[in-house]
Amino acid sequence: MLNRIRATSALALGLVLTAAAANAQLLLSGHTTGSFQDLSEANTTVTNAGDGSSATFQTGIATTGSTQSRIEFQNATFSDVGSGEPIQVGLFNITNGVTELGSGAPTAQFNLGLELNSPEMQQLVLSTITFHIDHTPNRPGAVPDTFAVTFNQPAPVKIQNTLVQFHVNVDPSEFPIAENGTIQKGDITVTFTPVPEPSTYAACGAALLVGLIGYRRFRATRSPVAV
Repeated sequence: MLNRIRATSALALGLVLTAAAANAQLLLSGHTTGSFQDLSEANTTVTNAGDGSSATFQTGIATTGSTQSRIEFQNATFSDVGSGEPIQVGLFNITNGVTELGSGAPTAQFNLGLELNSPEMQQLVLSTITFHIDHTPNRPGAVPDTFAVTFNQPAPVKIQNTLVQFHVNVDPSEFPIAENGTIQKGDITVTFTPVPEPSTYAACGAALLVGLIGYRRFRATRSPVAV
């Protein structure tokens, strides 16, 4: 009887591990998308590709020999990405142009998403990223402008009985950029959490119930008979 109880428990554990192993094989393919919102700021131009493959935000009145400050997005295609792997590294190229003080927009807003084509077709809205720009005086000393980002992490998405969590990473969230300097910031990674199907839960529950009944019968046979 004891061996039967152990076998039943092992069966329940095996069903759970089998479901987890099946979901661990999930791989994602697709591409990222994005667009800037036009906030109607003065001296600011927003350009978005119709298919979400690229987007540019430019602001400020450039001084002689310089350019506007700008934030550029170019999408990336990913194939067979598993848990813990990156989907896109280097979300944004950010340039601090030398512009007239007070001529640049203080904020920019970017809508980040992605389109999956495997294991199923799906369009996802990940997050709205807000850029905060502290335009500093250029003379004297050409003080670097400070950029900062705020956003909410995307909610998990269920794909083929797996909770998929996309992580947007910008570290640090506040950073200086020298005059006429350009830096690359941001990346997206993904992690999976297996979710067993209801049938797996039912099988595990039935196996455990059988084990509990067997255990009680086993204890009953070993209990001393009352005199």
